[in-house]
Amino acid sequence: MDILLIPPRFKTCKVSPARRRAHPASSLAQVDTVYSADSIEFCPAAGYERYFTCGTYQLLDPVTGELAPAPGSAPAPSPSAGEGSDAPAPRVGRLLLYALAGTTPVEVQRLDTAAILDAKWAASRPELAVADAEGGVTRYTLASDLGAGERLVIADDTTLVLSLDHRPGHEEIAASLSSGELALVDLASGSVTRWHAHDFEPWITAWQGPQTLWSGGDDLALKRWDVRAQAPTFVKRKGFDGGVTTIAHSPHDEHLLAVGSYDAHLRLFDCRAPARPLLELEMPGGIWRTRWHHAAERRGDILNACMHGGFAVARIAEGGEQGEITTTFPGTLGYGADWCRLPPSDGGSLVATCSFYDHDLNVWRA
Repeated sequence: MDILLIPPRFKTCKVSPARRRAHPASSLAQVDTVYSADSIEFCPAAGYERYFTCGTYQLLDPVTGELAPAPGSAPAPSPSAGEGSDAPAPRVGRLLLYALAGTTPVEVQRLDTAAILDAKWAASRPELAVADAEGGVTRYTLASDLGAGERLVIADDTTLVLSLDHRPGHEEIAASLSSGELALVDLASGSVTRWHAHDFEPWITAWQGPQTLWSGGDDLALKRWDVRAQAPTFVKRKGFDGGVTTIAHSPHDEHLLAVGSYDAHLRLFDCRAPARPLLELEMPGGIWRTRWHHAAERRGDILNACMHGGFAVARIAEGGEQGEITTTFPGTLGYGADWCRLPPSDGGSLVATCSFYDHDLNVWRA
């Protein structure tokens, strides 16, 4: 994905080793997604909990049209390969729908799409929104499969839709765009409201209730917005040593916010006083996605896709002021991760994760 094409911005920082009491998890099932995989989303709607999607983002060789090799794995070019080599690399994607049979993911549907950067299910309905690299968001409704979908254009085809999130209680989504803008999209009418939000790529946007929107960007800024005014009500520009990449509001504590960054730290904030974090927990790598566990009895468990550090589950104590890493799982470039909503068995919940360079999807337990 274009995290590979747009280098992240960092401040100079000194990272000290973190104390971790973690055990490594083992894969229960593995799938080669063929295209580079960057998004995993389990459906939370009742009766559909065994279904999940995997989104992919694949660069093609501009000369041959074949899959571009991962960095560091490309063979020496042939003498004729230089002709046309300045052409931009085409990007394609696939949306893969799986259903779990026990711990085995069974492919239900495969859709060729524009390159995918993010996807999100609605909170209580089997409805999926998918963000792509050509300025579009596609809506799907899951029955026996996802059908063909309905694509909405929310920006020009050179703009990447970097992330999206469903607005609670509304048939709307918020999206972040590579242009530095945020967008509010009415899924029923297709109307789009956009405004400038960040000086560099806003990698993430996420709701906290129906009126409050958070965003984070490569400008090292975390912002809170009142969407009725489209104006920031809080801006944090200090404290991050890399771009802000992921934001997750706790489903169990209305005031608790988890924020991840390229700087490999998971930060917990009290939304009522977000100037200083309650906790900064060092993770195995830069964090691309963060997911709170859905069950109240595991309210402190957070699943993290840690890019070059693979994947890690952190356990946060009540109040958000202490935490530790409890479980890890390997990955060459971990981007997608989510908890399965099926009842846990054998002492843990099922997890699906995907890593980018090796187009590898795994199911494991944590």
